[in-house]
Amino acid sequence: MQVYEAVSTALEPYVGVIVANTCVRATAISLGKTADALDRSDLPELESRIRGLLAPVAAPAVIEDAIITLRRTIETGALT
Repeated sequence: MQVYEAVSTALEPYVGVIVANTCVRATAISLGKTADALDRSDLPELESRIRGLLAPVAAPAVIEDAIITLRRTIETGALT
């Protein structure tokens, strides 16, 4: 699993596939990259975008759980 897939997977339950993918692509573009070029060094910006995207639709604890799930995916080495 690549970074963009992990982020999309963390977001999908809250905002759906299309919005999740749009968030990842928009973040990548803002960093001058494509979604598939995102790497672990981009995680602080991705986490910031996740927090901003979910803030209107999810409680802070839910947002934190999504971030923790994303970090856990990355720490377990599930990323390629």
